Amino acid sequence: MRVHEIVISDDLRPEYLQQIVQHANQYRSDIKIRFEAECMQLDAKSILGMMLIPIRRGTRLTIQTKGADEEEAIEMMSHMLENKERQV
Repeated sequence: MRVHEIVISDDLRPEYLQQIVQHANQYRSDIKIRFEAECMQLDAKSILGMMLIPIRRGTRLTIQTKGADEEEAIEMMSHMLENKERQV
């Protein structure tokens, strides 16, 4: 299992969240996002789950991956959530 904590630098729009879900679904590993403030954990492969909580600037979250390609999955998720130059 891999774990990475981050603080979101910009609000994430629904269109960008859809891109994250599409990328997450390319991996076999389980990918979870845990929100500290809400004490909630979501599946990064679920569009409904990702749309449940607004991911705004300053949101503190933990990415957790587990599976055969967990290292690649956490690198992709970290990059997409931390990247300041988002394209939609």
